[in-house]
This record gives sequence, structure tokens and C-alpha cells, in this order.
Amino acid sequence: MNTLAPLTESEVKQFVDDWYSKLDVHAPVEEFLPMLANKNLEMRFPEGTLHSLDEFKTWYDRVTHTFFDEVHTMQVLDITPASDQANVQLVVRWEARQWYPPAPKSERLDFNAAQRWVVKRSPDTQKPIIVTYIVDSLTPQKGSASL
Repeated sequence: MNTLAPLTESEVKQFVDDWYSKLDVHAPVEEFLPMLANKNLEMRFPEGTLHSLDEFKTWYDRVTHTFFDEVHTMQVLDITPASDQANVQLVVRWEARQWYPPAPKSERLDFNAAQRWVVKRSPDTQKPIIVTYIVDSLTPQKGSASL
């Protein structure tokens, strides 16, 4: 029987940092797919829940065509490795702009997003993958437009 090595806190921290770096630059969706479980995936966003890589692709296409000048800044990151997975609690500050034609100007968005993730090691790649990604709350910061 082939057992997977437990995830380390530093490995998961690097994984989380990589995820948000890719979001900031609107990396090609193909760079995200190996970071997600292809079975039993659950991603809960305020606008809906995703359960597949195809649903993620559709979601990512929509958000990268809606939001720009994105910056994600980690405020709180708590990683708890637990046997075959790591439980992650985080708060990330999400700053972006959105524009709704024919408005003369774009709008500034600034939210703190509290999230819970479950990360496991992929049996195929041996790298971390997101199995569960839940946005618990989006708290607007002063001066932010609404979503």
C-alpha cells in the first residue's frame, strides 16, 4: 500500500501563497487545475458553490473578466496539519476594481474574506490540492463599492 507523506505547515503556506499570487496576475486557468481536487471538490463562494473543474473554469473566466488590478494580502493564516490533510483558516484582504459599462469610471473593491480550506496531498502529483474552499464572510472595508 502506498501511503502519502503528511503535509507540512510550510508546504501548505507556500501553496496558499502560490494560489493568491496566481489570482493576482490572472494566471491561465490551466495553472489552477492541478491545485484542485478532481473528485469531491467543494468551493463555496458568495455567488454559488462549485463541485468540478469545469465549474471552476467557468467561474474563473467570469471573475477574470469582471475584476482587475487585484491584490490579495494575507491578514491571518492558521494552518493545522492533521494526518492526511491540513485545515486552513485564513483572512485575506482582497482589493480590486470593477467596471460596468457604460459607467464613466471603475469602482474600487476592498474586502476582508474569511475562508476555510481543506488541503490534501494529491495521490497523482504528490503536491497539495484544495478539496474544500469555503468563503465564510466578505467584510467590506471603508470606501469599498458593493459587489
